[in-house]
Amino acid sequence: MKGTPVLLQKVCVQNLRCHEHLTWRCTPGINLLVGENGSGKTTVLESVYMMAWGRSFRQARDPYLVRHQAERFRIVGQWYRFGPMTLEISGRKGCFVMRLQGREVARRKETAMAFPVIVDAPQGPRLVDGLPGERRRWLSALMSLKWPISAQVHQRYLRAIMQRARLLRRKGIDAQLDVWEEQIVALGMDLDAWRSSLIEEMNKLLSRESLPEGFVQIRSSGGGYQRESWVRRLRDKRQDDARTGLRFGPHADRLIFELDGRELRQAGSRGQQKLAGIAIRMAECELWRRYRGLIPVLLLDDAWEALDRGRRRRLMDRLSSYEGQVLMTTPNMPGVAGDEVKIQNIEELCEQVDSFEHMGEAA
Repeated sequence: MKGTPVLLQKVCVQNLRCHEHLTWRCTPGINLLVGENGSGKTTVLESVYMMAWGRSFRQARDPYLVRHQAERFRIVGQWYRFGPMTLEISGRKGCFVMRLQGREVARRKETAMAFPVIVDAPQGPRLVDGLPGERRRWLSALMSLKWPISAQVHQRYLRAIMQRARLLRRKGIDAQLDVWEEQIVALGMDLDAWRSSLIEEMNKLLSRESLPEGFVQIRSSGGGYQRESWVRRLRDKRQDDARTGLRFGPHADRLIFELDGRELRQAGSRGQQKLAGIAIRMAECELWRRYRGLIPVLLLDDAWEALDRGRRRRLMDRLSSYEGQVLMTTPNMPGVAGDEVKIQNIEELCEQVDSFEHMGEAA
């Protein structure tokens, strides 16, 4: 299936973190933003991500987005997806409004599905060396691309676990526990089948993203659940689960990223982990193309961090073949050849002061 690239043509920010006024005009292909540490490169990528997802990719629970001594921030993006589109965010800490074509967005998930943006950033979700729950949430989100109903099944599965735990604490009768345990197993079997299928598909995609040391692969610590033995285990472990909680099932499985048979989190170098993370994101972009018909905008923050010259060259060669748009940052600027790479300097961008009059009145 041939996908449609989602393109960002221009982003304008006002009073966002360290930036008072800034405009970045982007082209299809690779756009490289360079600048000193602390100059606000990550903030520019953050503004792009926020327009799609309605939240920051940084790990802070309640990030302070408004520039010091300013009342509110504003982000306006000119996008192209089957035609020109305008996305806008305006607001202050903990409260902001999203607008698409001038109309307020009620459900931010719909915007994320229509304008896919995928990020790999040191301050973003850490798949390779992050927490197990982070990897499980990531894989569950990918499952919903291929099987939209999987998100609803996952919620029902977690609810069944919660109801069983509540009955165990209250010493509920066996008949009630039997009902919830049957639901846990039935829903969990579906989730496990979908997850196993998706991992197999992701591994095939990752086999194309070769690193100098080999191929990245995903492995699950669980899987292969049997219905009868699972039901029997739930009944036999009720007393233990009442004390410790249910630790058996898809919600507790560990997802492990491996390179040439070794766990990346423990044995991989920083450069290997960096390239592996980008390879995983590239495979994720392919799933978007297959099942949603859209080619995401790929954000790479500090893309050359911990990479030597050879790995940088290898990464740029791979990115140059990507059919979508790449927005990337780096604190230094080694020689990069190729007409597809548009190099811009963050200090020069920060000197551009826009009146924002052409974008309408501020919210």
